[in-house]
Amino acid sequence: MSEKRVQLFTSMQVGYHKHILILMMFFIITGLPLVSDYFSWIAYLVGVPFSLGAGSSLTGSDVLVTGMQMCRIIHRVSAVLWLLISIPFIFTMLPKIAKWGITPKLKKGQSIISYVKDGLADNKRIYIDWQYPKEMGKYSFLQMVAAWAVIVVCIAMIISGIVLWFRQSFSIDMAAFMRVVHFTGFVIIGLFLIFHIYFAILPANRAGYKAMFGDGTDSEEHARKKHPGLFNSEN
Repeated sequence: MSEKRVQLFTSMQVGYHKHILILMMFFIITGLPLVSDYFSWIAYLVGVPFSLGAGSSLTGSDVLVTGMQMCRIIHRVSAVLWLLISIPFIFTMLPKIAKWGITPKLKKGQSIISYVKDGLADNKRIYIDWQYPKEMGKYSFLQMVAAWAVIVVCIAMIISGIVLWFRQSFSIDMAAFMRVVHFTGFVIIGLFLIFHIYFAILPANRAGYKAMFGDGTDSEEHARKKHPGLFNSEN
């Protein structure tokens, strides 16, 4: 008898997540030399094959200049690709925002304070006590907070990136401010990815990891233990 499965992620969510991981890699690699001279060696490595292909001089300064130019181009092309794949994803998912699992679902008569306390208690059970949660739905409370934070940061990155791309049309002060915004967002996203990858590979999240990089499903038996909030409506 086959095991009953529960859909945690749609095929669109799985595909979008995989594309985002690849694009983030390009964002980070090409963004680091643009924000700090300490990472100029990355620009140099990027510049070598392009300099050879163009028949240019392989002197240090020429290769570095070529590498910086290519980093800017790759960074911007990656941003455009991100927007292109995000637009259909957003328009498909937005009408179902209540089903994303990142919106709070309070019980009847439950206060926000009580909801937060229960959510933090579930996070403690999962990652400190190594036990199954009591209330968690698709995502834990802290995952929900992180998701909204990332959405806000991504919007800020898009706006600041567009301003910096067309900075000639804006004042020097505006461009300087947006540069700070973009850099801050870059750091936040980088830190988020470190924590995201760390928690994704923990044993407690192994089923979710397999679902996201597989068919998007988990066994109903495990899902009822790890995500009891998904089945509360049945009770």
